[in-house]
Amino acid sequence: MPYQLDLSLISIQEYKEILKSQNLLPGRRMLWQDIDCRFEIIEKSGIVNLALLRKALSTPVKIASFADACGIPEQYLTLLKREMSSLEQKPVSIDNFPGMDSEVIIGLHDKGINNSKEYWESRPPRDELICLCDLVRINGVGSVAAKAFYEAGYTSAADVSGANAQDMLARVSEVNEEKHYYNAKVGVKDMQFCIDFASLLMRFSG
Repeated sequence: MPYQLDLSLISIQEYKEILKSQNLLPGRRMLWQDIDCRFEIIEKSGIVNLALLRKALSTPVKIASFADACGIPEQYLTLLKREMSSLEQKPVSIDNFPGMDSEVIIGLHDKGINNSKEYWESRPPRDELICLCDLVRINGVGSVAAKAFYEAGYTSAADVSGANAQDMLARVSEVNEEKHYYNAKVGVKDMQFCIDFASLLMRFSG
């Protein structure tokens, strides 16, 4: 399974429905405006999946050109590009995971493996580190949250995708209260966001 979502597998219409169901940040709720009409225009322009849309909006010049061609406001397309970028989680440095043995870090570095993506793609046996690397594939889950998830019994993106948000919050919070992995205040909506993204990984990772 690839480390990140395969954007070519997500159709424009599927992404429209994903956006409709998401609890978007206030600054990005403009994406809901005329969403059916705008996504129909995008699709009719020949852009049928997110890989093609990412390419079409890859630079400010391309965004301006696309806006002129299709009549969708440039500001809307810029926001759409930013929201799409959240689908591609950045790799996490191996040494950022709590409790990592320095000798293990050095050994992996000697093999050219320094981050979660590189370790994931090396196809190692299923151990704690590969579980943590799996969990940080989820948007919004960093190294310390992954450790808390793991110790709460959620050892993979698949586990998270099938979780109940309320139950997950209770279990992860219990771990964090004991270990103090992070200080952020986390709620049910945050857990549901992780569950929803993990579900996308299960559907669209190739």
